[in-house]
Amino acid sequence: MRKKIFKISIFYIINISVIILFGIVFKFSINQWLLIFFGAIIVSIVDSCLIYFWLNQKNSELEIMKNRMAMTRENHEPRGVVAEDRSPHYALINEFNELQNYIKQMKLNTERDINNYQSLLSSLPVGVINVNRRHIIDVFNETAAQLLGMHKPEVPIAESIVIRQFTLSELINQTFNTKKNQQSILNLQINGETKQYDVSTLYRSSDIQNAEVMIILYDLTTLLQIEQMQSDFLANASHELKTPLTAITGFIETLQGPAGQDTATRAQFLQIVADESHRLSSLVNDILSLSHAQQRDGKDQTYFSVKNLVSEQWQQIKTLFPEKKVILHNNIDENFNINSIYTEISAILQNLIVNAVKYNVLNGSITVQAKKNQQNWELEVSDTGIGIPTNQQSRIFERFYRGDESRQRTIASGTGLGLAIVNEIVTKHNGQIKVTSQVGVGTTITIILPL
Repeated sequence: MRKKIFKISIFYIINISVIILFGIVFKFSINQWLLIFFGAIIVSIVDSCLIYFWLNQKNSELEIMKNRMAMTRENHEPRGVVAEDRSPHYALINEFNELQNYIKQMKLNTERDINNYQSLLSSLPVGVINVNRRHIIDVFNETAAQLLGMHKPEVPIAESIVIRQFTLSELINQTFNTKKNQQSILNLQINGETKQYDVSTLYRSSDIQNAEVMIILYDLTTLLQIEQMQSDFLANASHELKTPLTAITGFIETLQGPAGQDTATRAQFLQIVADESHRLSSLVNDILSLSHAQQRDGKDQTYFSVKNLVSEQWQQIKTLFPEKKVILHNNIDENFNINSIYTEISAILQNLIVNAVKYNVLNGSITVQAKKNQQNWELEVSDTGIGIPTNQQSRIFERFYRGDESRQRTIASGTGLGLAIVNEIVTKHNGQIKVTSQVGVGTTITIILPL
């Protein structure tokens, strides 16, 4: 403001000096002096107004630019300034507008990249955690929260508040100390359950103060359980296959010797070979059935009567165990029809009814019932057999599981895969199995499948 007043004062002094000089040279009269003096004052005032307006106009453009830049710094949307061609700041304003457009585009790109990054983090099947040198977590995705059994925390947050597993914390510290990537399989206690995680740590640093460690968590629990199940299955299958093969080989070798000349001995040994061959064939068929049950094939569904299917199965099964004299009560309604894969429902019924006969008492009974609602249908098979001890009920669907082996062998023979086949089929259809049993009273197995 002082600079403006100083400039105007200089302008007035120059004007007055010029008037006085002209008055002395041309020897103005008093009236002429007064006329020229007042005229000069009026012209000076008009000029001052024009100069003031012109200066304000120039300064207003710069002031707007200053305000727009301040708003941009405060994270408001970048905006340009409108300027006319004759403006003395036209070139500067154009450069400013281009800068604002560039900032706006960069801001949009950054927001898009952040959204994509967050979407990627949230959809990753692995847990991702990022920790800086001050042990502050600034990245923690939803999968990491699920794997560690907690709600997703708001970041940034102190590492010690979130990561309370000692082995995981030690792995992070080791990564910072050695400045090298680490990889380990950790057993972590999550909500009272032991989980196996493949944990990888990635060290990143531009300098010591800005070092960061990214932790990648992958749940190996299910995979390791599957591997163990496969290992157990191979071991059990090998054992089960080897037993009848050993018997068959041994008795054939015996028959090839002098014992084969005795008619009674030969007949007895040949019957044993036939029985073991049948057992071996049943085992192979059940293994193949189990393999087919695990496959998610595209078999066509058909509409059929469950009552008729039960009756068909019973006509075949009752001839296999005539000595049991078991009675079947088919209590399913005549009009109870479902739309499903016929062969798979048939396999479920066959295995459930065969087990119900095998482990039933003499002159016992089996009851088959079915019902449905808007979402599911249920199949219930009950028997009056020996029952299943409580501590064994959760394991009866495991492959080759027989409970008390010696007791089961004396009651009924089998491959130990029947209920495993049922379980695989039900699991493939996203169904459920319920078991209710009491030793000496009987067992009820309920299958729930979606319609």
